[in-house]
Amino acid sequence: MKKADDAIRQANRNALPKFLLIMFCAALVGGAFGYCAAAFGLDRLAGALKQTGEFFSLYIAPWILLACAALQPILSVPLYRRAKKRFAAWDGEDEEVFNQMDGTLSIVLWLGGIFNLLALFLMGAAYAGPIIQDDRYLSQFLVVLLSFLAVLAETLLIQQRVVDLAKRMAPEKKGSIYDIRFRQKWFESCDEAEKLLIGQCAYKAYCANSTACLALWLIFTLSALFFSTGFLPILAVCLIWGVGQCAYSYWSIKLSATRSYIL
Repeated sequence: MKKADDAIRQANRNALPKFLLIMFCAALVGGAFGYCAAAFGLDRLAGALKQTGEFFSLYIAPWILLACAALQPILSVPLYRRAKKRFAAWDGEDEEVFNQMDGTLSIVLWLGGIFNLLALFLMGAAYAGPIIQDDRYLSQFLVVLLSFLAVLAETLLIQQRVVDLAKRMAPEKKGSIYDIRFRQKWFESCDEAEKLLIGQCAYKAYCANSTACLALWLIFTLSALFFSTGFLPILAVCLIWGVGQCAYSYWSIKLSATRSYIL
């Protein structure tokens, strides 16, 4: 027991200087930001940010969203066809070819997720401006709406093709992309190695999400302090952060009690 206590204290001593250094640097950055804001005036900066946001929502976001609708099939379809062509020539045993196909399909799904998130952001950014209230911007409104629907439809159709090809590659896989329980069925049909890989990736994603939420909380807290942006951005980040924390803790307690996490 004494050795364990000594090891714990030593670990804390080793980690404490780095932690204090990070806190000191964060305080310096915060102090510098506050000084610059006070010295150069918040009103002008807030006004400039508002004008920039309105310009982005009216003249940039709609056309980036239209570009996303055009780029997604241009980037994703050739990759899907490459994987499909390899599958047609596959002997069903070469693991290297299988891994190449699987990696290509993963990239297609990754691209779909990125374009989907971009579409959600750009639509929200566009509608945050005066695009709806003013009839002069009807063309931008239609571009945003139609481009957003196009990205969603493209993502769904491409994901369906990818999942169908993955099921042909591995016939034991179950589930349809249109099934609301698709994720659960797909996970249940994975073998032990795949479930372990999913768990490792989920943990990495959880850590990245927690770090991102902490950074966003800091940004939105400072913006509320200096630019009067309100508490809603902070609430949104904390809700996302809280859902991740609670879900992780809930399943950790539940699975640890039942030991059903053992593959």
